[in-house]
Amino acid sequence: MYNIQNFKVYIDNTDISAMVVGMTIYESIHGNIKATLNVDDKVNFFDVFFRGITLNIVKLSYTYFDVPTEIILYADGITDQKITKQGKTYIIKAVSVNNFNEATARICNAYNGTSADILTDIWGETHAEKNILMIDSDVTSNGKYVVPNISARQAMNDIVNTAYCKMNTPMFLYQRLADNGITRFTSIDTMLETNYLTTNGKPFTIHSQEITQGSAEAPLRTVGSSSKFTLTDYNMDFIKKVSEGMWGKSILEVSLDETTETVIKPAEVTNIPITKFSRSKDLFDEKSLMSGYSATSSELIRNMKFRLFNTVLTANDVIAIPGVGCGMLINVEQGGGQMSGTKSDGLYIISYVSHNYRMEDGSMEYSQNIGLVREGNI
Repeated sequence: MYNIQNFKVYIDNTDISAMVVGMTIYESIHGNIKATLNVDDKVNFFDVFFRGITLNIVKLSYTYFDVPTEIILYADGITDQKITKQGKTYIIKAVSVNNFNEATARICNAYNGTSADILTDIWGETHAEKNILMIDSDVTSNGKYVVPNISARQAMNDIVNTAYCKMNTPMFLYQRLADNGITRFTSIDTMLETNYLTTNGKPFTIHSQEITQGSAEAPLRTVGSSSKFTLTDYNMDFIKKVSEGMWGKSILEVSLDETTETVIKPAEVTNIPITKFSRSKDLFDEKSLMSGYSATSSELIRNMKFRLFNTVLTANDVIAIPGVGCGMLINVEQGGGQMSGTKSDGLYIISYVSHNYRMEDGSMEYSQNIGLVREGNI
């Protein structure tokens, strides 16, 4: 493992870096960053600085291979406190600043436009200017959204769950640690084009941990290596998925007010017959953002999200890769020889990264647990 440098942790304006003996920062394509900090408190910091219902700011920063990282979080509670003769140990839970804003802001308004336009408007009403939203994809889902006095988080979830890009792939809203707090709105199609590259501009590979003469002479070759690959899921509950039409349905869509029938052929290999009754095009002056471009589109988008997780691979204790993050495409080689090669090698979308830090001999070691997903063999 390699160490991080210039490690700093501030609670409000107090430096507690020397007390932090371990830390985990978790990012996922399903939402905002969260963290846990393991603290060895010998100066009674807990009793003096954690003041009941006061909101405490947690600022984390460090460099890794000269790449700076900085993020601001909110403390969200203390757990597992143990009193010893030397002091006390405990875990500080921390969440993204976005979490607080989105949970406390209430939205009661009507919006019109693409999903990206509406999300941007709600984002502006919820967050300060420093909280940046980046639209990575060309979003084509559109309509009117009347938000009935619900939290900003609920409203954003409604938008994300029905949104799709020009290639008709669903969208995700998430943060990466490497982006220093920026939030991204990205489609699966864009993720499949976002390769994590080496400094030479070549696709990077998470590979098996193997000590060779080459790696001994050039230790940086070990970056991204792991000896702990696990194929967590492969076609799990396949029969149930097929029966529910996860890989396509033969849909008979009946327009009741137009006395017409439309047969939608299955998208892929299965042929599960169902009948859908579409709503009249004349009921409303404007199309609802939640209705989709047809009576079946929202189901197709939802199924595509589920199918992305049909193959789930984890790589644990990876020698940390600078700047890698969820929503990127990366190659995986678990073995390397003819006998150890497997069809579960290849390209995956990174679904989560657990950044793990542990104090060893006065230095903070850095490793990653990486979650990898794909529909099948790419």
